[in-house]
Amino acid sequence: MKRLMNALTALSLCMLTVGTMPVHAEPDYTDTDYWDDKCTGQVASGDKEACNAYAEYMNSQRENLQSRLAEIESQRNAIKQDLETYAAQIDGYQAQIDELQVLIDSKQGEIDAKQAEINAKQAEIDNKQIEIDNKQKEIDAKQKEIDDTQAEVDSIEDKIKTRMKNSQASMRFNKYLDILMGATSFEDFLRIITGISSIAKYDKTTMDELMRLIEKMNIQKAQLLTVKEEMERVKEEMEAVKAEMEVIRAELQTQQNELVARQDDVIVLQAQVQVVVDAAKEKEAEFRSQSAQIAANISSINATMAALAAAGELENIPRIASSGWYFPVPGAYRSAGTWAYPGGYEHLGYDFAAPVGTTIYSIGSGVVLSSANGCSTYGGLGQMCGYQFGGAYGGGNQVHYLVVVNGSLYGVAAYHMQLNSPVASGTILAAGTPIGQVGSSGNSSGPHCHIEIIYLGDGSNFENYAKTWNGDLAFGAGWQGSNRKCDAGYGAPCRIRPETVFGY
Repeated sequence: MKRLMNALTALSLCMLTVGTMPVHAEPDYTDTDYWDDKCTGQVASGDKEACNAYAEYMNSQRENLQSRLAEIESQRNAIKQDLETYAAQIDGYQAQIDELQVLIDSKQGEIDAKQAEINAKQAEIDNKQIEIDNKQKEIDAKQKEIDDTQAEVDSIEDKIKTRMKNSQASMRFNKYLDILMGATSFEDFLRIITGISSIAKYDKTTMDELMRLIEKMNIQKAQLLTVKEEMERVKEEMEAVKAEMEVIRAELQTQQNELVARQDDVIVLQAQVQVVVDAAKEKEAEFRSQSAQIAANISSINATMAALAAAGELENIPRIASSGWYFPVPGAYRSAGTWAYPGGYEHLGYDFAAPVGTTIYSIGSGVVLSSANGCSTYGGLGQMCGYQFGGAYGGGNQVHYLVVVNGSLYGVAAYHMQLNSPVASGTILAAGTPIGQVGSSGNSSGPHCHIEIIYLGDGSNFENYAKTWNGDLAFGAGWQGSNRKCDAGYGAPCRIRPETVFGY
C-alpha cells in the first residue's frame, strides 16, 4: 500500500527539474501526452516554469486518489480486528473490479477509436498541406511568367517611348510633307516614301507585339488569381478539418479523464483488497506464533513413532533416503515466495498454486509426524481453521512430516489441503508418495499448497528426532519475527528458502 502511494507521488514529482517557481500563466494541461513529452527528461530552460506548473497540476489531479488510499490505510487495524467481515466483502470488491475493468476496456476502445479519427484527420490535414504547397509552387511559377512577360512589355514600351520622344524632338506637324518636298527627283521621292512606310510598318509591328504581350499577361494574371482562389479554398477546408479534429480531441480528453477516474476506482478497490489480504496474513502469522506446539495429541504421536521404531520402520529411512528433491505439486506455479508477500509482510513458505484436487507429493523419504483434517476445502481470508484439529492456525488441512534428502534431515509443513485428503500420522513416505491434495482450506484466498522446509541437521538423527519430537510445528526454527533463516547464517534448526530447491 505504502509503495503504491509513494509510486503515485513519485509519478507526479518526477517531472520537476528545478525548485518550485511562481506560475504567472495557466496553460491548458489537459493534453497530458504533449506535456509529458515536453516535461520529461531534459527540459528546455524556457519550459521549466510551465513544467513545474504541470507537475503541480498532476499532483492536484492525484490528491483525491491519494486521499482515498490513505483512508483505506487508516482502516488497517480495524480490518484486523474484524477480519472475517472485511474478508467477506472481497468477493464484492472483485466483482466491482471486474465491472470496472469491462468499463475501462470499453473506454479504451472509445479512446482508440477517437485516436484513429484524429489520425485520419491529421492525414487529411497533411494532404491538404501538400495540396497548398503545390498550389504555392504553381502560384510562384505563374508569378514568374507574369514577371517575365512584364519585363518584355516594359522593354517594348521603353522602345516606343524613346522613338516617340525622338520623333517629337526632330519632326514638326508636317514632317512628312517637308521630307517629301525635299526630294530632288522622282526616284528620290519614291525612296523617301518607301522609308517612311518602313518606319510606319515597324511602329505597327511593335505596337502589335506590345498588345499581344499585354493580352498574354492579363491571361496569366487571371490564371494566377484562379490558383490563389483555389489555395484559399484548400486552406479553408484545412481549417475546417482542424476544427473537427479539435472537437474530437476534446472528446478524446473527456474519455481519457473518465478512463483515469475508473482506473483510480480500480486502484482503490485493489488497495482495499490488499489491505484485507495483508491483515489476514499478518493475523495468521501472529496466531501461528502463539500456537507453535500441539499438545493435545503429542503423546499419541510419540507412541506411534515409538511403535514404528520398534518395528524397524524408522531406521530404514536414512538408508532409502532420496538423493534429490521431489517436486511436490507438478504443474503448479509460484504465487508467493519467501521471505515476504508483495505487500511486505513476512511469508515463510513457497505457495504452489494449482487447481483443487491436484495431488501433493512428499519431497523426500520419511514419515508423517502430524496430520490435521476437518476444515472445509474452501476457507477464506480470516478463516483460522486448523488449530482445532491439531494443526497450525489458518493452515487448514495440513501435514507435518520428517524427511532425509542428500543425507540431511528436514522438517516439512504442507498447508491448505483439500478436506479428507491429508495422509495419517505415522505414514511412511518414499520420495514422491502422495500426502494429500491441493485445496484452499483455512486462511486462503485461492487454491494452493503452502510448503515450508526446515533444516534439522544430519540425516542419521532421523529415528531419534521422530521419537522425541515435541510437537513444535516450526521444528525449532521459530515463527514471525523470531525465526531462524539459514541464509541469515543460522545453523540447524533453520528455515531454508524453498526457491533454492524448487526454483523460482
